[in-house]
Amino acid sequence: MKNIFKIFLSYILPLGIGIALFYFVVLPNVDFALIKKIFSEANPLWIILSCFFGLVSHWARGYRSRMLLKPLGYNVGWFTSFLAVMVGYLANLALPRAGEVVRCGSLQKMEGVPAQITFGTVVTERIIDVIILFSLVLLVLVLEFDRISNILFGFISKVWSGIPSDKVYLVIGILGFLMIAGGIGIYVLRNKIRVFFQSKVGAFLKGIWEGVLSIRKLENKWSFIAFTILIWVLYYLMAYVLFFATPETAVLTPVQGLAILVMGGIGMAMPVQGGVGAYNILVGKTLESYNIVKDAKQNIVLSNTISTFMHIVQTLVILVFGGIAFILVWFIQKKKSE
Repeated sequence: MKNIFKIFLSYILPLGIGIALFYFVVLPNVDFALIKKIFSEANPLWIILSCFFGLVSHWARGYRSRMLLKPLGYNVGWFTSFLAVMVGYLANLALPRAGEVVRCGSLQKMEGVPAQITFGTVVTERIIDVIILFSLVLLVLVLEFDRISNILFGFISKVWSGIPSDKVYLVIGILGFLMIAGGIGIYVLRNKIRVFFQSKVGAFLKGIWEGVLSIRKLENKWSFIAFTILIWVLYYLMAYVLFFATPETAVLTPVQGLAILVMGGIGMAMPVQGGVGAYNILVGKTLESYNIVKDAKQNIVLSNTISTFMHIVQTLVILVFGGIAFILVWFIQKKKSE
């Protein structure tokens, strides 16, 4: 029973949320024939460039993580660090935030770095990313307050209104069930939980904290800052160059590209697999607000279709190169175990 509940909470619920968002809110306004047309008619250069920028951003993230591990005595290779990042992103497509755990486990098996140490550095990276994303949100709000604030504040109502009225009670019922089941589970397992925390978690948390504080021991802080900036510039370019794949978005400005980056970043941060649904809604609503075509109905359909096209391109990078990384990690682990 405990395993079934864990599987439901970890896999089925987040996947269900993502599918519900996509099916009820995004799908009605997406023209998949148009997506096929965009892929067939777009200049391959822009799609290849977007994939290239995305891949380099993942390499830069892996290289930056080495800087946090080195002061702790772990000289990790840039290639294995990159592979761990890619495998982590691949895992995120199956389970939200599982990538951090998979990334740490992969690096431990390839390089011998304790998972809790790597996890601590990942926490530091995530804190930095949140700060940067929040700063960019503030910047975009200053540049386009009315437009972006309406999209952000309308996101929840859009999601809620997109769920059929006869399903609302089902959603409420599921949330209520999860709260009750969680409370019962904690009560039933309270003694085991107490023993677990006393025996294992203390040492584990100490390792995580050591990883978090690694930023204070950086050998070259300016290189770390430079790579952090590089990562976000590449994120921006990855999305912006795709504007040139369609004539309707080719006229959008760099500032509007920044708005797309911010809204897409928020969507990808949502607790659903690979940002499915959330990314499409936020980026689609942003494109829609720019009136990329004059007809209101066509504007809605085209905006959501292009946002889905952009999401597909980014996801393909993860699937292809994450899949290759998964195979390479497996071979490296196998070779080390021999």
